Amino acid sequence: MIHTQLLTGILVAVAALVGLAVVFAIALQATASANKPGQSPHGGIRREEPPLPQPDADDARELVLL
Repeated sequence: MIHTQLLTGILVAVAALVGLAVVFAIALQATASANKPGQSPHGGIRREEPPLPQPDADDARELVLL
């Protein structure tokens, strides 16, 4: 036979777990809706790239014989 106190304790523990799960789910939903990213700014930020080095005129005209 199942003792009434044992059954009551198990039911209270299950109810507490369900309650904690509901509270946790609500908290996750609240933080997700509060942290929604807004529209990105127009234009944005663009990093300037350093210019590519120009080859020397002499190096460009150098002829290599094999």
